[in-house]
Amino acid sequence: MSQHKHIQQKLANLRQHLVLLLQQTDDLDSSGSTTLQLVINRLDTPGDVKNQASQANPLADLLPQIKQANATLPLMCQNMVNNVIELADDLPWYQRPVANNQRFMASHVNAQIIGPEGLEVRQDLIVGVTLMRPNIDYPDHHHEPEELYLVLSDGRWRQDNGDWHTPGLGGLVHNSSDLMHGMKSVNTPLFAIWCLPLDKPFTPFSAPINDVIGSDPTV
Repeated sequence: MSQHKHIQQKLANLRQHLVLLLQQTDDLDSSGSTTLQLVINRLDTPGDVKNQASQANPLADLLPQIKQANATLPLMCQNMVNNVIELADDLPWYQRPVANNQRFMASHVNAQIIGPEGLEVRQDLIVGVTLMRPNIDYPDHHHEPEELYLVLSDGRWRQDNGDWHTPGLGGLVHNSSDLMHGMKSVNTPLFAIWCLPLDKPFTPFSAPINDVIGSDPTV
């Protein structure tokens, strides 16, 4: 099997397991349920594979820890984590620029798996992944597209400067349009998937935007 076909198969497996996990959730409000169904519907159609998408992962040393922790997760969560790890060397990893926060910059990494800047290129959906070292805050931020976080590790989330909460393994967090939100890792690495349906032209978020916290248009 060619490398291109091999990556296509890995992406197909990821889409399949992601849909299965998303379909397990029944505790979202009506707005969140609408976003959830939109993401599920769009995952049904694959995009094109970008063969030269890969960028080095500066936190690759976290992957053995994540693999070890993965053995204790529910089976469907294990499958999802394994799918991402199998694609890790092919993903376009990047770090979100935040001024005057070197600890965060050195301790987090994101990648688009599916999306305009992803390994699977498409304009109507982003599926990405975030890794963070233990005891790190991801700064509060907001963006126009609605978002679903799929939680695949211990960690805490909040919205609109509200109370921190723990969604639980396999839990979903729905962020409505332009809602300020943040997350943080606890004593273990954070591993989370994020899904954003896109209905307008995409603005890249991997490049600095005035180095102002909260000004990035997406994750």
